[in-house]
Amino acid sequence: MRKCVNLYFSYGIDSKEKIDNIKKLGYDDFFTGMYDAKETMTWKEQIEYAKSIGLGCSMIHCSYVEPKLNNFWLDNEVGDEVCNSYIDQIEKCHAYTKNFVVHLNGSKESIVSEIGLERLKRILKVCEKYDVNLCVENLYSDQEIPYIFKNIHHKNLKICLDYGHKNFLTKDFDIMKDYGKYVTVLHIHDNNGEKDEHKIIGHGNIDWDYVAKGLSDKQDIILSSEIKLPDTKTYVKDLKENLQMLNKLDSLVKSKGETYEK
Repeated sequence: MRKCVNLYFSYGIDSKEKIDNIKKLGYDDFFTGMYDAKETMTWKEQIEYAKSIGLGCSMIHCSYVEPKLNNFWLDNEVGDEVCNSYIDQIEKCHAYTKNFVVHLNGSKESIVSEIGLERLKRILKVCEKYDVNLCVENLYSDQEIPYIFKNIHHKNLKICLDYGHKNFLTKDFDIMKDYGKYVTVLHIHDNNGEKDEHKIIGHGNIDWDYVAKGLSDKQDIILSSEIKLPDTKTYVKDLKENLQMLNKLDSLVKSKGETYEK
């Protein structure tokens, strides 16, 4: 399985230096977001440079303002603004990615609705035009993904499964079991079940054996970590540890796959 890490694991470091170290350490891919303010290269420059040294880009993460996100499901101008922003971002980045990751809620107060479905259909028309997957990320709601996939059937509608979010927000929602066929990209990180910490595997309480079982029949998926490394002085060492843990997860997934085949 290919191994990947998010470029925005830490700020205050030259973007080119980060990409170079990701490649040198042995990662196959990286991913970035539609935000440049804290980087020394634009997202386009990041992807183009990474490609030039043999790194793939597994996905592009949307830019968003969390307090506005719940409006996506409400009949108001702010909801239209969120929708139009995503369409604009896809128009800009479609040539650089197959997978565009979106957030559709920002708190537990989010309520699904018909207006939200209509906005999703608008976005999916743009995705279909460019053959880009719209990867809905699991967040605060365990109702959103079931509601969306019950009501919309579209070849470009997919899921970004974030294991950290699942662990502290929707522990009992088995996304891979119920919606695994739609899972196209992953956000792999650890926490202790209380908040979004974006730690390296093994630094929290996520059951990675359970994760491996869920991935056992999806061994072509990229193992993409989404971590935060607060200490810029040790980030290379931490990236190395992160890759080692992804390799261990890869081995665990393969062992579950062999058991599954038997």
